[in-house]
Amino acid sequence: MDTSVKVDFQVGIPNRIELDKPSILPSITRFMALSLKYNELLDDGYSIRDMAEFEGVDESYILRIVKMVYLSPRIQETILLLPRTSKYHTYISARELLKLVEIVGFEKQERVFGGIRK
Repeated sequence: MDTSVKVDFQVGIPNRIELDKPSILPSITRFMALSLKYNELLDDGYSIRDMAEFEGVDESYILRIVKMVYLSPRIQETILLLPRTSKYHTYISARELLKLVEIVGFEKQERVFGGIRK
């Protein structure tokens, strides 16, 4: 008994047109990723000063980014999963996010975040 199977495939890069478009990762997504990385480094024993010297920035800059880890996990996930875009698009400013960090309670943060994003 012979069985034949037809397989369709394409050689080359799929969706070539899509890959040729430039894509920009939202800046707040980069900040959120940095916050997670910087907090990991703090857990490993590095100081804010160590990171600031390595990055060539002021300690206050590192500290502002580190604070973003205190956002609600849902907000963090939303920020990390923002889509890339072919043009610069501001979803929410880092300044607005840092104001959210000061709000105690994840539910309250999420309500305020929902109002800002609309």
